[in-house]
Amino acid sequence: MTGAGDGIDRLSARQLEILELVAKGLTNPEIAEVLRISPATVRTHVGQVLARLELSNRTEAAAAYVAWAACPQQIAAVLDRPAIAVLPVEANDDEPATRAVAWGFTHDIAALFARWCWFPVITPPARSGAEGPGRGLRARFIVAAALRTATRPWRLSVRIVDAEGGGWLWTDRYDFSPEELYSVQDSVCASIVANAYPVMVAHTEVSLRRRVGACDLSAWEMAHHGMRIQAARASGTRATAQASFSAAIEREPDLVLAHFGLGLCSFDAVLNQSGPREEAREQLYACAQRCIALAPHGAEGYYLLARYAQSSGEHDLATLMLETAIARNPSFAAGHALLAQVLQLVGRSDEALTRMRDATRLDGRSFVAGMATLLFARGEYPEALAAAEEAVITAPRYAYARVVAAASAWWSREPARAIGHVTALRALSPNFTIASFEQAFGATNDAVMRVSRALRAIGVGS
Repeated sequence: MTGAGDGIDRLSARQLEILELVAKGLTNPEIAEVLRISPATVRTHVGQVLARLELSNRTEAAAAYVAWAACPQQIAAVLDRPAIAVLPVEANDDEPATRAVAWGFTHDIAALFARWCWFPVITPPARSGAEGPGRGLRARFIVAAALRTATRPWRLSVRIVDAEGGGWLWTDRYDFSPEELYSVQDSVCASIVANAYPVMVAHTEVSLRRRVGACDLSAWEMAHHGMRIQAARASGTRATAQASFSAAIEREPDLVLAHFGLGLCSFDAVLNQSGPREEAREQLYACAQRCIALAPHGAEGYYLLARYAQSSGEHDLATLMLETAIARNPSFAAGHALLAQVLQLVGRSDEALTRMRDATRLDGRSFVAGMATLLFARGEYPEALAAAEEAVITAPRYAYARVVAAASAWWSREPARAIGHVTALRALSPNFTIASFEQAFGATNDAVMRVSRALRAIGVGS
């Protein structure tokens, strides 16, 4: 075992990451999902690890890792990472049933963070406020939640607190009926971890760079950094996000997340008219094919193919690709949201509404612009305007949200608000044209024609 321990010290960062997940009991497909690489790449890494450590199987590798990780030096290194303190979920009453549900959520959230995440996880036995336990336990992040069962539906409110700065980094809420508790608890906890984890990664990037230097960031960290920038949907920062993805791919050519991020940036260039259209579409298609080649079981490549088809008005093909993506990952909220938009464009309004509700249930904060698009297509203009302006608040430099907001305001007979959004649109995307917008979404589509009519009336075509 001593020899294996010496070998572990010589593993690459990626190999050590793989070995740690093997020791946690994750299968190759699960490791591939966590690291956003293909199962074939995981198999290659596992084989290399076994050969490097001169071990025969995963069980021996897990035992070797546990022995290595249990030594005082490694324990100290792990505990030196920024920690997460998962506080007990606060119940709104002292009923035994409510306390049991709160305990169940606490246990599952903490277990998922510990299973999937790089951060050490602390579970304090009692709760005395969000900031105090964090400082006492030397945790960088505090996960605090409250369960409200006094009304229907029940509501679980969650927030992430930065124990160093004291500010809230992330907050969300999940509504469900008591009857469906046991069917949704797993998905709710998984959604919390999946949405909160990238936020914490983003907030540790600065300290990581300061400690090890930007050149030593892992490909995975670079890709997440790019995703955080891309999520702002701003044309001015697209090049920065692309640079992060490209750097990640240079280090880890098979990193699906980085290829997926590049594809998203390419579609943003088409959507916001912030670069040469055909060049962006070619890169979008190439990224889609690369994602499918690396992870045919995943949803990312098919989602990008749907974006590619959407950009040329091929709605039937986009629908097929999105249904394929969702079949591979039913929790892929972005796929549900985009399918809702495409179904609305082809006149399947009721199905579109169902899909958008699925998307917002999975991730209500990320698809406000999508909901605005759907509401506009249904002719519910005041509601579309409210949703579009909420999207603008979330991402002020998102040109597409400004388009929907301007058109919704004009059809809501609020010209001043419409002009305000068009002014912002011109500042964000000086080269925006109605013709390119129609080309991207189909000039003969009723909703697209209504957007074009509103924009021309406001003066965008002049």
